Amino acid sequence: MELSYNLRYQKFSFSNRVMVDKEGEIIVYDKGFRLKGKGATDKGELISFSDLKEFYFKDEKIFFITFNKEKYILSDASGMFEQMLRDLYRARNEFLTDALFMKVGKIKAEFEGAFERISKFAKPISKGKAKIKIYERSLVIVPPNQDAFSINFSFVNFYEFEDDEYNVKIVLDDGQILNISQLGDDFELFQEKMDEILGGLYQSVVSDVLRECFGYFDLSTLLKMAYKIKGGKTISKKELIKIDKELYQAVYDFIFDNEDFKQKFEYLLSNADDLNIRFGIAKDFAQAKGFIRWVMVSVPEKNVVAFSILPRWENAAQGGESAKRKDETFFYKIIMEKGNALEKTEDKIREIEQALLSLNFAKDPCYKDKRELKYSPFQYAIRKMPFLRILRKSFSGMAASEDIQTWKEQADKILNESVIK
Repeated sequence: MELSYNLRYQKFSFSNRVMVDKEGEIIVYDKGFRLKGKGATDKGELISFSDLKEFYFKDEKIFFITFNKEKYILSDASGMFEQMLRDLYRARNEFLTDALFMKVGKIKAEFEGAFERISKFAKPISKGKAKIKIYERSLVIVPPNQDAFSINFSFVNFYEFEDDEYNVKIVLDDGQILNISQLGDDFELFQEKMDEILGGLYQSVVSDVLRECFGYFDLSTLLKMAYKIKGGKTISKKELIKIDKELYQAVYDFIFDNEDFKQKFEYLLSNADDLNIRFGIAKDFAQAKGFIRWVMVSVPEKNVVAFSILPRWENAAQGGESAKRKDETFFYKIIMEKGNALEKTEDKIREIEQALLSLNFAKDPCYKDKRELKYSPFQYAIRKMPFLRILRKSFSGMAASEDIQTWKEQADKILNESVIK
């Protein structure tokens, strides 16, 4: 559906020189909008939402900057500014929820309410009215005049319902807080849906993943592990041993069922303590009986966190793969210039988990040059997801070889080059 509004639009160069100043119109589409002057011969400019680096409004003017560093001001909307703004944000937010992979799973419920985001430093980020959409594995907040954002349920540390205030408080692993209020008569229904979804998330990890892979362990043991690895997050060797030593050994054997891969990773494992060796297991939604397995090793002394995602595994598989594998392993610097790598290791682990879980374990956007991803579905994500941008900048190298010794030499070279001199 196309929507049109009369306005004035101005275009500026990077040096703030006026390049275009026209009375015309804006035509809003699903993926962007066209700015054109009066007259049938003026074709105007087509602006895609994927071209926008910044987008905001003030005093009945809309400002935006493209990734090509061109600046625009839209004004004089003839009394239709509020309606135009709502239509622009409606289309833009629909684009954002898809381009930034906010919808995780099927939608379960939708509510009207208010939100307030607070940083881990107790500083306000944003607030306002919004549509609140609950999906199987994410919560999406869609305001009428702000950018949409989402919470992946895998990164919810805890949540609580304050019945007296009719308020919902959600605390994330990174310390960020989301308060939801003004749900009205839907407060209890919202609570019911949240409990159902988050409770089901743990149950799904146990029934669809852990019972399939480690069904000979008792339910209470598997539940403890499920809490740590929901959505595909990792659990440390230290935590596994604390839960059950035999469970740790079973997980180790499950991850390192290929002898060549085990020999390659022994070098990294020997450089890390039990807290810095981590294992991840998740349901593979691309295969009915498939699982995603991955391992992450942190070596703060070398300023590195490395991870490897193993080939897809099916429950019916017998033993490890016989074919030779390159076992691609990706290395990331913990700090870029200065600081204590040990203090920042947890942040780097979280960045990796956020990137992989948000993008369904796609590796390409975590390291490939943006020119190689120009026409991929990850093009906008690598520009706008903060944790993914930081992760990509910290990429230090990849070890990948069928030959065990060559792989170790590659890994050793990357480790030595990653150290802050």
